[in-house]
Amino acid sequence: MKYIFGGFGLRGRQPVVTVVGDSEVHIENCRRLLECNDIKCSILSAGYLVEVWGTELSAAAFAGGSASVSGKIQSVNIGRRNGGGTNKGRAIVREDGEE
Repeated sequence: MKYIFGGFGLRGRQPVVTVVGDSEVHIENCRRLLECNDIKCSILSAGYLVEVWGTELSAAAFAGGSASVSGKIQSVNIGRRNGGGTNKGRAIVREDGEE
């Protein structure tokens, strides 16, 4: 299964996060890799903090504004980098068919 969160908000770009099964997460509009170890990868994407939790994690392909995290994915958390306010943009969550 594939889940997609993101798109364009009222104030410009938002993170685009694609979760493929339980082994891979693609993040677009990346600004910086903040942390990556065996159980957690944190990536700053368009003013949001994207945290990928799991085991045997590794980050790759951090070029052209996108990153990929692979391993045994357990959860993905997405939140505003500095807290504050509600998301006035729009979030699109779409489930595509199995690949």
